[in-house]
Amino acid sequence: MSRLSLQWQLASLAVLWCGLLSIHEAQPLVLISLPVLIGLRVWRPKALDMRRRVVSNGMVLALLTAWVAGAELNDRGAWLAAFSNLLWLLCGLKTLELDQYGAQRRTGLLLVLAAGTSGLFAQALGPSLLQAAAACMAIASLSVLEMTEAGGKEQFRSLCLLVGLSLPLVVVLFVLAPRLSPVWLIQGGTSTGLSAELDPGSIASLVKSEAPAMRIQFDGISPPEPAERYWRVMTLNQFDGRRWSANADEPRQAAPTPASAANIKPQINILLEQSNLRWLPWWGTGLPWPSSIRRTADGGIVQNTPVRSRTLYKLSAASWNEHQPWRFVEPTAADLQIPTASNPRLVRLGRQWLELPDTESKILTAKRWFLKQGFRYTLEPGKLPTNDALDTFLFENRRGFCEHFAAAFSALMRASNVPSRIVVGYQGGKWVHAIGAGAGHLQVQQSDAHAWSEVWIEGRGWTRVDPTAWIVPSRTEESLFESLEKAGSTGDQKLLSQSRSWMRLISGQWQVMDLKWNLWVMQFDQARQEDLLSKWFGSYANRWQTPLLIVFLSTMIGLGLMTLQWLQAPKINRERHQLNQCLKRLGLVLQTGETLEAAVARLGQQRPELTVPLQNLSNTYNQMRFGAPSQRPNLQQWKKCLKSLGCKRSIFYIMNQSGLGSSHWRARIRST
Repeated sequence: MSRLSLQWQLASLAVLWCGLLSIHEAQPLVLISLPVLIGLRVWRPKALDMRRRVVSNGMVLALLTAWVAGAELNDRGAWLAAFSNLLWLLCGLKTLELDQYGAQRRTGLLLVLAAGTSGLFAQALGPSLLQAAAACMAIASLSVLEMTEAGGKEQFRSLCLLVGLSLPLVVVLFVLAPRLSPVWLIQGGTSTGLSAELDPGSIASLVKSEAPAMRIQFDGISPPEPAERYWRVMTLNQFDGRRWSANADEPRQAAPTPASAANIKPQINILLEQSNLRWLPWWGTGLPWPSSIRRTADGGIVQNTPVRSRTLYKLSAASWNEHQPWRFVEPTAADLQIPTASNPRLVRLGRQWLELPDTESKILTAKRWFLKQGFRYTLEPGKLPTNDALDTFLFENRRGFCEHFAAAFSALMRASNVPSRIVVGYQGGKWVHAIGAGAGHLQVQQSDAHAWSEVWIEGRGWTRVDPTAWIVPSRTEESLFESLEKAGSTGDQKLLSQSRSWMRLISGQWQVMDLKWNLWVMQFDQARQEDLLSKWFGSYANRWQTPLLIVFLSTMIGLGLMTLQWLQAPKINRERHQLNQCLKRLGLVLQTGETLEAAVARLGQQRPELTVPLQNLSNTYNQMRFGAPSQRPNLQQWKKCLKSLGCKRSIFYIMNQSGLGSSHWRARIRST
């Protein structure tokens, strides 16, 4: 057993465990068992030493039983997650039997596979670095096993050469190899929290999190002003007297996305975190890409499947003040529906505005009414009753968050015969500057979740009205934290998770690197590959891709074989080279066909005082080269034999090992 290899493998397993902490699919059984198994292997309690077979078998049976009980096998993704957990668990169990060479080799290979499997579930920059570190440590353990007699420096040198040979191959394969579509998507574990229903209080609980929702990079266009950063996700037009919900039917498509949208500039790149929704955030204008994303008649963009992992999409030719077809889609009967049996005071108030001449007058009247009532903007408005919830909010509680104001205003507009609906999404975002010459990006967090209203105005179409901005004008221009302070809700600021400024700076720069990692590595699909190759080779990209790949692979394989042969030769003949140099310094040159024993005996007759050291040198050399691995002397014994003959590592000896010729240099030194 190699102790150094064992240390590398335990370190690899520990790093792998750190990466699993960010994976939702990792079972609690695995997350708890791995550090316990590492601790058992490091400290080796007496029970494990004396009754290892009984304890290990019982432990394996118990852990496998718990794994079977916790595994969910309801679809393909669940099967993969379940057996990945089994693989990670087996890596920990294998540490209990790392007492043999073969077991260490199998464990090293298993750790490499486990690190790669964890990459299927977490592709962010942080987890990817941990996965790479775990794989490199596992490879280092395998390298140590192949060079048990070499020193630490030589082992490190060989590992660096191995990585150096592999990196160019990996980079070229990444760039030139054909990109394949995933076999299936693996559902992640985090969620934006937005849903297809809006119940009073739902967004107020969501904004207490600083978790990222999406990151937006602008290419060739300036970001909108803070007051115009409305990122719409869903439109809710179904109202039952308490909650608003989206239409259960398939969204009506407003206009398809033309294929030419992929090449239209400027562009906006949006990296969206998992949401489990089909709807994607956008600012209501532009052409979404890829073309599988459809624009709907109610002002949303939707894809065929829910967002179950980080997703990158684009908006082409977008401008925040650009008109879109969905704005002029005529309202339906559902946009005027209001239950008259609920919220009677709200209905009576809305009916009073029926005599007003136009929609703009009704909006202005509603604004004045809201400003006179003394509403308070707060994250803790209190629980509203099941029946007549909006009546309680408008005429009794008067404490609410954005969903309260949007829901009440939209219901009032419907009571005054104005088509209205609610839009949920995000408002605002924080600009993150990249250190150096790199471009920054707009980071939208969960705390930016927001709800606002849209009303139908003849000649203008669907128009945004944000009643929350009436109560707290700073909400659309500043962060939620600062808005609460200006609204007099300083106590609510304690509910928000605000990190220190230096931590936010470090986090922002890490988000910049993570965004670049996702844009250029994790989202490097066939379209991006074709775009990159077209920049390099123009119209000949498709013609040159395969020949270049074949030529490079052939070249790398040839260079790899030559390098391995060059590295292997000194390793095999190192001891013999040192032996020849030592005998040469003693004045003995091996004759053709003469064995080492015969040469040593001949030199012993010439110099009897060296008979015993020469015999020890010969025996040690033969054991190192031809003895069983368990009986081979170590390098310290070999160096001791050389030193006993005066062949210590002087400057002349180092030069001889380098092939520079000791007699030549001694002659030159004496002449000076």
